[in-house]
Amino acid sequence: MDSSLPAAPHIRVFIVSNVRLHREGLAALLRESPAIDVMGAISMQETQDAPPQVATDVALVDGLSPGDADIVAALRKICAEMRILAVGIGDTTSEVLACAAAGIDGYVPMDAGLGDMVTAIENVVRGELACSPKVAASLYQRIAFPGFSRAVTPPNHLTMRELQVADLINRGCPTKEIAWRLGVQPCTAKNHIRNILHKLEVRRRGQAVAKLRTLLGGRFTAG
Repeated sequence: MDSSLPAAPHIRVFIVSNVRLHREGLAALLRESPAIDVMGAISMQETQDAPPQVATDVALVDGLSPGDADIVAALRKICAEMRILAVGIGDTTSEVLACAAAGIDGYVPMDAGLGDMVTAIENVVRGELACSPKVAASLYQRIAFPGFSRAVTPPNHLTMRELQVADLINRGCPTKEIAWRLGVQPCTAKNHIRNILHKLEVRRRGQAVAKLRTLLGGRFTAG
């Protein structure tokens, strides 16, 4: 190997986590990788109160939840080109879609090891996303009708967005989480739910789910 060749640039990573042991542990692990420079580690609140003023390629966010969409917005204000990687996400279609809706560039599954995490960081810098074949297939199938077969005809004149909301209701998501997953305001999600109930001529969410299961059968999944 030609030693005169320039070394590959290190990836600059900043860690965000509300659990001190988690962020310090992640920092210690990642410092073992020769390809990564850990620029710091702070809590989510500190990200908003005193955002890091250091050049960063990737923000590694641990413990992100539907109520933390403002954290993503705060990180975007620091640097629009910085990639955001969520740590500890379940490798399921709904959670991956939730990440995408929140503006997150990639994720590290809950059962990932150090090598997997480093690979995910390298992938997100290149603009790539690694996920299981099952999730990839589900994502492809849900582009047109999230939660439904492509052959589904929307019942009772429900719109595509209302079908998405109905799917999330079927999964047990509260209004705030529905809004977060779809990237809309809670009041917008409430309006969609109200329209669904009106069109299906029912009063409660459970009744709407039951009616859609009757109308769509096995094509209306439980997740």
